Amino acid sequence: MSLQELNIRLKDYFIELGFQYVELPLVHDSDIFYETSGEEIRSQMYSFIDDSGKEKCLRPDMTIPTCQSFIKSDDKINEAKLCYSGPVFRSTNGINDASIELNQSGVEIIFTEKKLKTIYEKDIYTLKTAAKILEKLNINEYQIKIGSLNLFNSFISYLDLPIRWKQRIVRHFFRRTYFDSLLDRLGQGVGYDTLKKDEIINERLGLDANSSANLVDLINSNSNSGLGSRTVEEIVSRFQEKSENIVSESNGKQIVNLIKSFLGLNASLDTFPNILREFVSYQKLDFFKKEIDGMEEFRNAVSSEMDISKFYFNNDFGHSIEFYDGVMFEIYDQSGNIKLITGGRYDKLLNILGSRNKLSAIGFATNNNNLSKIL
Repeated sequence: MSLQELNIRLKDYFIELGFQYVELPLVHDSDIFYETSGEEIRSQMYSFIDDSGKEKCLRPDMTIPTCQSFIKSDDKINEAKLCYSGPVFRSTNGINDASIELNQSGVEIIFTEKKLKTIYEKDIYTLKTAAKILEKLNINEYQIKIGSLNLFNSFISYLDLPIRWKQRIVRHFFRRTYFDSLLDRLGQGVGYDTLKKDEIINERLGLDANSSANLVDLINSNSNSGLGSRTVEEIVSRFQEKSENIVSESNGKQIVNLIKSFLGLNASLDTFPNILREFVSYQKLDFFKKEIDGMEEFRNAVSSEMDISKFYFNNDFGHSIEFYDGVMFEIYDQSGNIKLITGGRYDKLLNILGSRNKLSAIGFATNNNNLSKIL
């Protein structure tokens, strides 16, 4: 089947299922993708400067354009089932003159959680729709790999860490090189205890740590401090902040090992809640019962409507797209090597894009280039 035929067929399937088709522009402002998408997509964007000096790009994905189209249509509407089909453009290794065209077809489901019958209603509906599309194409054997950022974020929130470090770890989860460097730093200890604080004041600043004078006044009185462009007040504020947020090296290593062990959990969805419960018991953690109960509820919701044997839960699952903030999934062929569909929840994106309503959303996109290879 040609890509053009596949695009049309998938578009028709979505419309049959009650989705409204939207025509999307090929060219967009680059900044919104820089602000919301992951490093991988940002490095692959095919961008250029227009005559007004504004940076533009060929669309690298279609979730953001679809959401923008929804927001512009009518601010009073708070529900929609939208679909699209066509090319997206990404460069190879960030080199613009080596651009490639990928074809996607997908859906975006926008809703308010107040009207849900169950907490997982839209997640299950989206997964069922994705599976139904594959089966319409006579692809009946496939694997669904799934994860949840909510689970990871909740785990981090319980740890004995300064709030700034919790926020930093969660925010940079998708940027895996930097994320790993954060864990390395945390394993060496965070902040200054009294001894280290006095040592810095004495040795690095050349000041008397035992002086009763204000630290700002002490630094101002020292003409050889070499402070660079920052003000004394900024330096002292940052110094005091680090002194208040202390994680010892031994505690830091324990927390890093705990995070890595948590991310290492993966199993079939059917058994994952039990794996999670065993981990919490083994680590002697006195939290996470609510999250385990939630995982069991999600497993039961899936098994009641789908073939749960096709689902595999990976706690270290992460797309390259940063606007996802809940359940994320990828569907592969039977071998597990060819990615056919990518999707997930992105409840915060609509507000970032300018919606004044509190809306939730979930969607998926097919990889038509890969689908065409196996049809």
